[in-house]
Amino acid sequence: MKLLVKGLGQVVFGVTGPNITAQSSSKLKQLASFPTYAIYSQEAYFDLAGMTLQEKTLFFETVSIQTAHNPAIGGGHTGDGIIEQVVLTTTPIAEDRQLFEFILGAGLPGSDLDWSQIVYYRNRTFTQTADIAGFTYLPTNSQNNMGSAYPTASDRVYIYRFLSASVVSQLAQFTSLTIPGCQVVLGASVKEEPEFQYLYRLMRSYELQQSHDED
Repeated sequence: MKLLVKGLGQVVFGVTGPNITAQSSSKLKQLASFPTYAIYSQEAYFDLAGMTLQEKTLFFETVSIQTAHNPAIGGGHTGDGIIEQVVLTTTPIAEDRQLFEFILGAGLPGSDLDWSQIVYYRNRTFTQTADIAGFTYLPTNSQNNMGSAYPTASDRVYIYRFLSASVVSQLAQFTSLTIPGCQVVLGASVKEEPEFQYLYRLMRSYELQQSHDED
């Protein structure tokens, strides 16, 4: 089994003018920004060409998203919080569809992506409560996981990290909200399949990626 690791930098949310904005040491894309909420995305990918070049199929064995601690908030109020959604997919998500996929849930009914294309999906929410008011780190409110881990002949696995920070009132915004960087760890192995099975996977991967193979 091969272990592949890809890091995404920490993201710091603040207030610029009337709107919530964010910055990061990693490439960051703004999907929406308003006085009471903001949504951003980070992107990366695993290059699997070296593993699949020998006409073998990639089988996923383990996936983990590793972070050092929960998001930290300064000057927050009860109800303020953040949503973190990490998606690993064998097909890229078009830039103009990322907000849609974040809201709906990539791979779920109505999504542009088929569930079989979702290697792994994790959605976590963190919300400040009256019980921990004044405490730096936000408690985990919920966590949901899904994904097919379906074998692939694709030469890439795309990583998307969607972050949505929100406040209850525009008049009571936090001073800062920091979510730590994360390591995406993928364990996979390459195996040889019967030729007809491999050709089917290769054809399917090509069909799904031919119009999206962009860095």
